[in-house]
Amino acid sequence: MSDRSRLSKTSIALIVSLVANTLLIGFLIGGQLGEQERERRGPRGGTEHMIARGIESIVPETERGEIRSAFRDAFRSARGQWQEKRTARDRLVEALRQTPFDRAAVDQAFADIRAADVSLNENFQTTLTDQLAALDDAQRRELVEWLEEVEARRAERRGRSDRRGRSEGNGERPGPPPPR
Repeated sequence: MSDRSRLSKTSIALIVSLVANTLLIGFLIGGQLGEQERERRGPRGGTEHMIARGIESIVPETERGEIRSAFRDAFRSARGQWQEKRTARDRLVEALRQTPFDRAAVDQAFADIRAADVSLNENFQTTLTDQLAALDDAQRRELVEWLEEVEARRAERRGRSDRRGRSEGNGERPGPPPPR
């Protein structure tokens, strides 16, 4: 091989650097675009979490710390409830391992998971109600408008997915693919 056809160590280093920088820039731009898409889609996590995000988005920045603190305290106080839910899930997995199948044990594990979920939801909703009560009438109206906008965007996305052929014509998404 001639000297002209070989790449020098410096040339290889420059190419590697160029590829690495291109990947880094792509990652950063992609992350920013993804963040914008998540913001446009609105919050996830159910109605209660959507309301909590809405409250945070409409109150002045100076009040957001208090709201975050209230929810953080509620989360901390629910540690025992989270542990109950984890224990119930562990009992479910253990019941599923049993041979022969013990339907009563599975039913009880699911009942325990539901009870833990209800307890966690009540705790979060109580904190959420306290935060809603602290809003003035104008802030509550603004929250309602925010919630309606989020729901309108969801409805628009559902309509777009229907037009793309992702639904079965009855308005529902198709089920999972058949097993192999």
